[in-house]
Amino acid sequence: MNAHSTKFGLIAGIGTVLILLTAYFVDKRLQLSPGVVWSTMIFYIVGMAMAAIEERKDNGGFISFKAALKAAFIVWMVANAIYHTFNYLHFNYFDPEMIQIQKDVVLETLDTGVFSEEMTEQMAAKTDEIKYDIMTTLSGYIMSLVFGFLLAAIIARLVRRDDFEKANQV
Repeated sequence: MNAHSTKFGLIAGIGTVLILLTAYFVDKRLQLSPGVVWSTMIFYIVGMAMAAIEERKDNGGFISFKAALKAAFIVWMVANAIYHTFNYLHFNYFDPEMIQIQKDVVLETLDTGVFSEEMTEQMAAKTDEIKYDIMTTLSGYIMSLVFGFLLAAIIARLVRRDDFEKANQV
């Protein structure tokens, strides 16, 4: 595995956990806030870009799309593994009350009147199924890889710099 990607993945994952823990200690519900959760994406994006840029520097200022994609995607994989592991441990062992808080937040969101009454009832019934067991955690991680791959592809496209002299040599 790429050393830069691993390093920046660890930084992004730990940074994400620190933001979530800070929000948790301010107010448990704040940790579940979409604004807080989405704000952690800055760690991912910066880490992914930095890993690809460092790889480009190591390669004489050039990097292919494929190499940049790999470097960025590994950051996502490492950081998100840390994030999902944290959530699993947090919701199941450190503070199991968080699952009920999550359900309450979802129910409050449904009460905003955005959805039809029928859809609200169906979605409210599904909140009882919210859980953070190992299978839910693994499937969440696996599903996140799709978004991470797309984000890595965008970053790779921006960071790549082909060495045209090498490419044109036969």
